[in-house]
This record gives sequence, structure tokens and C-alpha cells, in this order.
Amino acid sequence: MRRVSRSLWFGQTGRLTGLSPMAARGVLALLILLTLIGYATQGAFEPVGERLAPVTTTILDHVRHGQSFYPAALDALRENDRALRPALFAVPLPALFVTLAVLPTLLWHGAMMLLGLAMIAGWLRRVVPVLEGRTAIALLAVLLIAGVFPLPNPPMVTAPESWAAVLIALSLVQRRPEAGMSAVALGLVAMILTPMALPYAIVMLALAARAGARREAIGWMTALAVALLVLAAHAHALNALVSAADPAMGSPLHLIAPGTLVASIAAAQAMGFLPMSVVVPLAVLALLGWAHWRAPVARRAGVTMAVYTLLALLTGSPAMILGMSPLFFLGVVFAPDAVRELILAARGSRRRITVTRVVR
Repeated sequence: MRRVSRSLWFGQTGRLTGLSPMAARGVLALLILLTLIGYATQGAFEPVGERLAPVTTTILDHVRHGQSFYPAALDALRENDRALRPALFAVPLPALFVTLAVLPTLLWHGAMMLLGLAMIAGWLRRVVPVLEGRTAIALLAVLLIAGVFPLPNPPMVTAPESWAAVLIALSLVQRRPEAGMSAVALGLVAMILTPMALPYAIVMLALAARAGARREAIGWMTALAVALLVLAAHAHALNALVSAADPAMGSPLHLIAPGTLVASIAAAQAMGFLPMSVVVPLAVLALLGWAHWRAPVARRAGVTMAVYTLLALLTGSPAMILGMSPLFFLGVVFAPDAVRELILAARGSRRRITVTRVVR
């Protein structure tokens, strides 16, 4: 029998419970390797806010002063020396800018803060029941607040990707077998704001289809169809405004190093205040924690973040980095129990049971 130890923070068995000694040693070696890779591949990077905000704030300023959205967007891209082609991806969707332009500035920040608070409350309600002890719950709250802290502040609040990132995190925690349509609705709003949310909807559709959740799968297919119609209308509106003489983007592939990606994710939230000597091991522990939590919401969140991580590594896109940033470090709260399980399993700790047969 394998010895079962009392949990530290996590009140249920996880995926890493009961591994064989060889498998546990392999996972520990992989964690060390990932940490070394993170330290060795750090490089200079432009923070997500500095890449998105100059364009989005300029567009919003133009629209608020009476300019139509599409001329305002093209002028803003030209003013910031950005590419205009392919226009479908270079020019953001108009929904957020048209909405914010007619609202007072204070209302923008209030709406984003309420959305962030709803996301934090949803994840607290989902995770607190599986945690033991006030320390774990306090850490959970800190990590959730850190994930959304920079997004309601200027200038990030003007970026559609900021709103979509919080909507995706809220959609993930809202999804339940009996309440899948609310998650679909939130995902649809995110897709109407920015194409960055399309990978999330595709992942949720695939997982719903695999789970046999027919009604939810139909909901995601419908939401994707609506989002594609919005993109088609967007492309049609831009067709006459962008010509072959306008500057074009380079290759969509722009590989970035894992250490640089971790630094970018940290900089997109409050974890950016920590030194990289601390952020890198925390990122590795976060991955371990998400892998350890055995729950449908953890599986969906893990697959979603894995897809956005791969896309961010391949493209270096700030939008893809924001897609995972609110929840990425949340896995740290599950990591202490995961590490303990791995160490116990790697040591091969076993309770020896001797069976004595007495013949009378």
C-alpha cells in the first residue's frame, strides 16, 4: 500500500497522487529542466501594454472626437507606424471603441472593475471548497487579484484584448453541465470584441463535443458562426479602405523563447513586480498545480491556456499572451500538495504490511 499523507492545502486527491517512483522522478526532473530553460531563455521584450495601448488609445481618442471608426483606426495605425495589411487582423473590431466613445471615462473603468470582480468571485466560489486553511484561500485571492489588477487601469482598459481576457476567464468558471449557455454567451461577447477569443471558443467546442454535451456544442458552433459573420462584415468594410500600397505585416510566425514568454505573462499582470528569479519557478509551479487539480474546470482551463501558450510561443502575439494571463499563476495554489506527492512517490515510501497465517 502506498502511504497516504495528509494534504497541505488541497482537500482532494489530484492527478499526481499515486504515481510510481519512476514516473514521479521523471516529473521532478522535468520541473527542474523547465526551470533551467526559463532562466536560460530570458530576453528583452516589449510589455503587452506598450504594444497594444498606443494604437487602441489613439483610435478611441479619434472616435470620441467625432471621427468614424474605420478612418480613425487606419489613421491610428499609420500614426504609430503599424502595418495595415492583412486588414482583417491589423485593424481591431469596432465594437468596444464605439461603445466606450459614448460612455464617460469613469464608467469604463467601473465596468471593467465589476467584470474583474465577477471573475474573481466566480473562481473563489469554485476553488475555495477544495482548499483547506486560510493561508491557501488568502493566496488564492491574491493570485486572482494579481491576474486582473492591471487591466482596469489606463491605458489597458482601452484594449479589446483586456476585456476578452477577463470574459474568457469568467466564461471558463461559469461553465457547468447545467449552465453551459452562460459560458457560451460570455465567449460570444469576447469574440465580438476581438478575434483573440476564437481559439478559446474552438477549444470549448471540441471539449463539449468530446464530452457528449450536445446542447453546449451547438451553442459554441452558433457563437462561432456569429463571430465569423462579424469578421466577414469587418473585412468587407475594410476592403475599400486598405490598398496594396499600405504596409503589410511580416510572417505570422515569430518565435519567442519560453523565458521571454513567462516574463511577458508576468508583466501583463501584477506578478511583473517580482524579479524573474522568483517568477520563473512560480511559473513552473503554476503549470504543475494546474496539472494536479483533477476537475472539469481545471481540464478546460488547462487546455485553453496550453493552446494560448503554444500560439504565443509561435507568434509572439500580445493578444495570445493576454488570453492566458489572468489565470496562469493561479495554479501555484495547488502546487505545494503536488510537490509533496511527487517527493513522497519519488522516495518510494511504502508501508510494509506483514500477513501472518496462523494454523491451528
